[in-house]
Amino acid sequence: MTDVSRPQPPPASRRLGDYLFATAVAVLGFALAFVAQRYLSVANLALVFLTAVLVVAVRTRMTVAVYTALLCFVGYNFFFTEPRYTLAIERPDDVLAVGLFLAVALVCSRLATRLSTQVEGLREAQWRARALLDLGKRLAGCGGLQAVRDTAVVTLARTLSGGVVLFAPDPRGALAVVAASSDAPELGPDELAAASWVAAHARAAGRHEANFAGIGCWLLPVDPLAPAAGLVALSLTDEDDGPDLPRRELALAMLADIARVLERARLAEALEQARVQGETERLRNALLSSVSHDLRSPLAAMIGAAGTLASYDDQLAPAERGELLQSILGEGQRLDRYIQNLLDMTRLGHGTLKLQRDWVDAAEIALAAIGRLRRYYPEQAVETHLPEATVLLYVHPALIEQALFNVLENAAHFSPPGAPVTVDLAVDGERLVIRVADRGPGIPEAERARIFDMFYSVSRGDRGHKGTGLGLSICRGMIGAHGGSVEALPGEGGGTVIRIVLPLPPAPEPGP
Repeated sequence: MTDVSRPQPPPASRRLGDYLFATAVAVLGFALAFVAQRYLSVANLALVFLTAVLVVAVRTRMTVAVYTALLCFVGYNFFFTEPRYTLAIERPDDVLAVGLFLAVALVCSRLATRLSTQVEGLREAQWRARALLDLGKRLAGCGGLQAVRDTAVVTLARTLSGGVVLFAPDPRGALAVVAASSDAPELGPDELAAASWVAAHARAAGRHEANFAGIGCWLLPVDPLAPAAGLVALSLTDEDDGPDLPRRELALAMLADIARVLERARLAEALEQARVQGETERLRNALLSSVSHDLRSPLAAMIGAAGTLASYDDQLAPAERGELLQSILGEGQRLDRYIQNLLDMTRLGHGTLKLQRDWVDAAEIALAAIGRLRRYYPEQAVETHLPEATVLLYVHPALIEQALFNVLENAAHFSPPGAPVTVDLAVDGERLVIRVADRGPGIPEAERARIFDMFYSVSRGDRGHKGTGLGLSICRGMIGAHGGSVEALPGEGGGTVIRIVLPLPPAPEPGP
């Protein structure tokens, strides 16, 4: 965590201590001068006192340094210039030495104090820069509008050493508290009235301001040009005379940074809402299109076949009657698969799909999915390449079978008559790779990733005239729930390869 503690100026209780320190340094200078007068001339003794003045000037303020210079000047004149123990000066060269000493002492004290002031200014600037950098880092890690507000309040309170309350307009336009620090100031009717005034006029108010000076907090608009950004109420410590200039400037600078991040967060939320609304509208339209075409088609066929049976049952030959019944059964099964896909997609979208894992042979799942395919597509040829050794998966067997069946059904839609669908299972390290290949027209490279989107194209196969566009999307959701992946690849001799990868956990230990 970045240390943003502010360098504190000396408190008022140290002012007397500064003068005591200056007096002690001057007395020490006198003592050294009394010892050194045996070896140095009177003019050289001035260097001892000049050193004492510099020490005090660097450690304290200008007034204390001037006090030290005058004290050393009087003592130097009283104890070391002839005649001694008087303030009179007998020789002209002593007058020059004493006068130059005083001038040099005052100039040196001024320069030393200015240097000390510049150092303090640099520390203040460093404190401000580190505080703003810390604020920027914290705000950059926020993931939403409320997170930005909470982080801003906590950082303001810690950096400015006070309590903070953040107001923002609610959807009806009324001010509401949206975030507050742990030591937030109490807000009475006067504070709330002042907050409303600040929101309306975009000007500071409250304690130490011309407007509403009697309340107990300092109110500032987050962004005077953007009322939606809100305002903050600050209750700063040690502000009997009002916030000092550095802290006031830092508060304004931090609010400017917070305003920019809040605006970005609001825009991001607005864009996300627009995106979700657009996606919802797109899915709604696709679902309506699917329902209007893909679900009505089998219903129309079933109703037509059933109506023919009802009207002409006695006039139909047994073969025609069986054909109509088979048509009703086939279309009913197709309708059942469509509805099952819709239900599975709903369960995946709402996160209610629960995995009831069990150990199962991968080849057994593949053969079960192929068996289902042959019931619905008896004329579709399927070639299988299964591993000789048993490959155990720890999965929800029904879900993996459904996912593989969706891929097989999609391949059957695309495969031309007489062309087989190939199913290949292979172990690759700690993964099981299932490849389902067809001999269809293939998928353009730009669309291979999009075929796993819901309702991507109702006009192509499972993406075509008999599909809802949900089969591969459900497959990706079911495989992803098991920690696997699905991707579409081009076939070596044309067509498409759907590649399913599932993790292989360590095999279970045999029981006793």
